[in-house]
Amino acid sequence: MDNKNPLVSIVVPVYNVSLYIEKCIKSIQEQSYENLDIILIDDGSTDGTSEICDKIAENDMRIKVVHQKNSGVVRARKRGVELAKGKYISFVDGDDWIEPDMIKFMLNNIREAEILSLGVYEEVAPDNIAVRYDEFPEGLYIGESQIAEILRNMIYDFAQDRLQRLTPWGWNKLFLSVLIKKIYQEIDPEITIAEDTVFVYKCLLRCKSIVISHNCFYHYQYREESAVHTANPHMLISINKIYLALYTEFNKHPMSESLLLQLQKWVLLMDYWAVNIYSGFDKRIYIPEFVANLSGLENKKIILYGAGKVGKTAYEQLKKFGYNIVSWVDKNFKYYQNINLPVTTPHRLADKDFDLIYIAVSDQEVAEKIKMELLAKGIPYNKLIWKEPMKIFDYSECRRMKGLS
Repeated sequence: MDNKNPLVSIVVPVYNVSLYIEKCIKSIQEQSYENLDIILIDDGSTDGTSEICDKIAENDMRIKVVHQKNSGVVRARKRGVELAKGKYISFVDGDDWIEPDMIKFMLNNIREAEILSLGVYEEVAPDNIAVRYDEFPEGLYIGESQIAEILRNMIYDFAQDRLQRLTPWGWNKLFLSVLIKKIYQEIDPEITIAEDTVFVYKCLLRCKSIVISHNCFYHYQYREESAVHTANPHMLISINKIYLALYTEFNKHPMSESLLLQLQKWVLLMDYWAVNIYSGFDKRIYIPEFVANLSGLENKKIILYGAGKVGKTAYEQLKKFGYNIVSWVDKNFKYYQNINLPVTTPHRLADKDFDLIYIAVSDQEVAEKIKMELLAKGIPYNKLIWKEPMKIFDYSECRRMKGLS
């Protein structure tokens, strides 16, 4: 094996990505590092993707195309890992693309580590690009104590209330082949979401060294029709499979208490996210992000101020438990009226018959600003009330859970 110019295998699972696959493959072919073993696993495509792969492969001896019956992304990647001949293995999804110096940069920086992890340009919506990278200082982490620095917060950082400080993706990383070949054989092919999460966390538990870099070369493309963005009635079952896939290994690890607590928090957030967005449930069935504190509002005539997330939650709670809502107001009342919410203008509140104005926002500074505006309108201070709502889960954190394929 040429240690100065090691072979790098790039595994690309593809399924019905005819609009994207040519750009993806071209970005790999045009890498400034050329000693590549490019493995395209066509997972039963029916939209012309197969033919595009075959045609491109005819002119590049580095490319191997494998056609198989549609079996899911785990089996596709598993097949690619089995065929990989390189000292290192990286992954690229068939609808994404990479910048020309990505492989060269990774090889120059992985040194003697087993894993290198990069940042990602993530298209979270059309024309909306976010930069995501591991929320740990850049550098080499080697040995049990340094790896433990990552493990204790990689899934959920309770101190900072942060989810997945280590990016849970395989495709922004370079792996030592001997590390992952056995691990990928263990991944349950019936896991249909977040298989990357299972794979990456298993790797972290078994590796002795990792390099963290915040440099970005990988471009994750948003596709509305992808599995991540479509309803899945089996989502809750899939989440449980992920939990079970990691539980045994976490439980026998020296840091089991921390790892299991993080995993359970992740599962809880995933369940919220699944019920609210991706299980295909009726929009009237959801878990609220906030619970409003309604103490002190009993037997009062209430004006509810605010129609955002906290305001909607408060309105539903007030209605459900029979509180007397005189009016629901918000400065953006026209917007809310357009989506059929009974929200009206906050002008001339002093003329209304009420006991309290309940300010339904999450941020205390915003609440104080609203109070000052209402005081200027002649509302007595003793009629203004704000109570910090209880946050059940953080939707913005749930949106970060992109370890789904």
